Amino acid sequence: MSQYTNFQSILNAALGEYQSKGFRLMEIDDHTLMLYFYDDVVGTLSQGGSTIPAIREACQEYLESLSAS
Repeated sequence: MSQYTNFQSILNAALGEYQSKGFRLMEIDDHTLMLYFYDDVVGTLSQGGSTIPAIREACQEYLESLSAS
């Protein structure tokens, strides 16, 4: 079973494999998460409505948009 030391550790776990690909989540306020790819903001997510699958889908969609460019 995973142990979480703080809220940031939960956000990191939510990213799963995408964290090692350069993604990170940062809590902006009580309601908003910012999704970064390295140093670029690539999305804004609602803390209340974001699920782990939705977060990972946002990461995958961003990576696909890079390969389509």
